[in-house]
Amino acid sequence: MASPSLQLPLLVLMGLLAASARAAEPSSVEQRAREDLDRQLQELVKTPPPEVVVSFEGLPGAGTARGYKLVEAEFLLNGQPLIIPGPDKLNGPGLHRLAVLKVEEGSFTLVSHVTYASDAWNLFSEESGFLWKLTASVTFQVQKGLRVRVKVMPGINPTAPDPRLKLKLSHDVSVEMTAQLADVAIPDAQDAGTPAATVAQTPPVKPGTSPVQPVSGTQPVTATAQRPEEGPTAPARLLLKVLAGKKPVAATVYLRNPKGAPKQVLLDRKARKGTPVMLPPGEYTVDVLSKGYLAQTRKVRLSREQEPTVAFTLAKAPAKKTQQVSVKNERVELPRAPRFGEKQATPKKGSTAGLALLVDMLVRDESLRVRLEGHTDNREGSAQGRQALSESRAKAVAELLVKSGLDASRIETSGAGDKRPKAPNLIPAGREVNRRVEFVLLRSK
Repeated sequence: MASPSLQLPLLVLMGLLAASARAAEPSSVEQRAREDLDRQLQELVKTPPPEVVVSFEGLPGAGTARGYKLVEAEFLLNGQPLIIPGPDKLNGPGLHRLAVLKVEEGSFTLVSHVTYASDAWNLFSEESGFLWKLTASVTFQVQKGLRVRVKVMPGINPTAPDPRLKLKLSHDVSVEMTAQLADVAIPDAQDAGTPAATVAQTPPVKPGTSPVQPVSGTQPVTATAQRPEEGPTAPARLLLKVLAGKKPVAATVYLRNPKGAPKQVLLDRKARKGTPVMLPPGEYTVDVLSKGYLAQTRKVRLSREQEPTVAFTLAKAPAKKTQQVSVKNERVELPRAPRFGEKQATPKKGSTAGLALLVDMLVRDESLRVRLEGHTDNREGSAQGRQALSESRAKAVAELLVKSGLDASRIETSGAGDKRPKAPNLIPAGREVNRRVEFVLLRSK
């Protein structure tokens, strides 16, 4: 303990330090003003969610008589497939954009699989009939305010000692900033204590959602002005859930609207409560793709008055080849085709599960359409009645596909009566085979 002779100077010194500290502290009014100014300055900086742009650079000389032809292509971002144009479109030289994605912050891996074949036939060439199956991957980090551009680049190695090494595949990654300072006046220090309602604000953008613009561009929003969520640019809200059984799974969701470009959302396998998505009101087609599962589609109408939840329960894609769909001469062969009772227009119960494979095919390639051809046996009424029945069978199956979410514009129907039997009509088993609907693939013009 200090001696009495030292206690008095110590007390005086402590008092002076306390007085100087109080003098250095701003008043509560000044502190609030500074905090409000800092907050307003923070709001002027628009930080959009991370963005990933994936592009494919066509191989120089591909598609020519002396070049190489792209026959297969698949791109997986964190294990989820990207919907891409067909090989014919990607085969030409130049840069082809594959996807523009709003994503969460974190680490992403793009795995690219492409297959090329020699586009020229020469009996004496080592490359004739050879397939180059190329695989490459790249991992990158994304964060808010940044756009990551990933370019997939096949190339030719003319000095390769082995024809198998003639083609190669690599990635190029570049990053650019997307955050910009808002084009509004910075408030003066003396105005820092004004209410927050007089400052134009942009609602926060969550990863995977579309940015919402304020109603007034650079003008302040006053207490009497129309609130942004009530304005013409206000979005509608949708909750997305993708399950396998009762557990969520990782998936890529594509939301399509005739008035705008498709929106892509990546769903995490841990998203148990649903993923919110903000979109302009209107009619949407929602396509869901997940590795190892059959793709599904659905239609939904969004409005500002309601917040619908769209939940998908995915079925496992068949692993055995005998359980998978096959295509021969543009005709789709289902492992379990719909069956019909005698003189019945609708399929038998339990015979339509195979249609999920057809839906999967059409969802994964939006350039495809399908024509349904109905058929009968030769004992189902008169010739006129058989023709009408065959048409009804095709329309009944078309209705099931539309209920599954497919757009009716992608489906055609026709009937052939009993004119094209597939088996002899002499026995009951043959007649049952002839009571059928066939599926013919068409390409959109």
